[in-house]
Amino acid sequence: MTPGPRILYDASLANNPAGTGSFVRGLLAGLDHHQPAVEVIASSFESGSGALDSRHKNPVLRLRNSVRHLAYYLQTLPQRAEQLDCDLIFCPSSLVPLRNRRPFVMTVFDLTPLRFGSTQEWLSKQYLAAMLRTGIHRARIICTISQAIGDEILARFPGIEASRMRVTYPGPNPELLAADATPVPVPNRPFVLMVGTVEPRKNHLTVLRALADHVKRQPQSELMLVVSGSAGWRYGPIIDAIAQLKLGDRVIRLGSVAPGSLKWLYLNARALLFPSLYEGFGLPVLEALYLDCPVVASRLPSVLEITGAEATLLPPTDVPAWAAAVDACMDGRGPATSRESARRRASRFTWEACAASAVDAVRAALDRPA
Repeated sequence: MTPGPRILYDASLANNPAGTGSFVRGLLAGLDHHQPAVEVIASSFESGSGALDSRHKNPVLRLRNSVRHLAYYLQTLPQRAEQLDCDLIFCPSSLVPLRNRRPFVMTVFDLTPLRFGSTQEWLSKQYLAAMLRTGIHRARIICTISQAIGDEILARFPGIEASRMRVTYPGPNPELLAADATPVPVPNRPFVLMVGTVEPRKNHLTVLRALADHVKRQPQSELMLVVSGSAGWRYGPIIDAIAQLKLGDRVIRLGSVAPGSLKWLYLNARALLFPSLYEGFGLPVLEALYLDCPVVASRLPSVLEITGAEATLLPPTDVPAWAAAVDACMDGRGPATSRESARRRASRFTWEACAASAVDAVRAALDRPA
């Protein structure tokens, strides 16, 4: 068999604890099944993370990391592609080579740096927004993780041709599905679950206010909120709201948890609450459907692509609606969907299908004139 194109795959974000890391790892594993139709060589930023994480670094370390990060995309990644005689660079994020003798394909998760930049640290916002604009204008093909994000790009960048767009829907975290459920040491009380980085865009405040309203009306309720996810940008107001709403004994903050623990949480929660203001996809929603956890989520185009009719969808800032949903979860009247139907819907999203779409993007990029 004639060997296929040789791809340099930027795996720099593989260790990211959020959905970004799941996408990078999941797609790389999926692409392995397409060899030798494509030959994939992984590359990564030398720090092992590639993330411009400034939360726990002093200004000197932040600046040093930023310079090294920039050097990787300006020089190291393009040079590796040439040294290894790769036909194309595949970027499973919006971090892209800043010199490109070789063509590249980029992946856009969302347009947060352009739409919700106020929720990000200033340095990262400027850097990621510049990378995003650069990649969108220069990539041969642009992959998105939902049709909704593809539509956003075409609306925001009118010069971009629709023929350059491809949708590469993610699958669930394979480590999560394969893990044995490991009990989490939380009080033996009913709980609803939130999964994701603790940051303004995830809209924890709506759920906290809804829970406070629920407790005010039903003080005998034992319902708790369990939050799984690392601290992100500007999470202080969320922590403050827990105290201000007197929910300290009802909100359990776990931080990032192991796949087995997260699986146990999905399997035992009354429902996943996903009130995001904006999402490119919504991996926790997909994982909940796979694991028979009822879903109450924001009515967003990208979320609707996942759920169809298999979830309760609400306006993200409608606190009374979310409070009613919390009441229903406590009363055993959670989202009324068929588990079999929800699993069937979720099973459409696989890493094999994602990889097949990525291979199509690679071929389209190589066929497309420079």
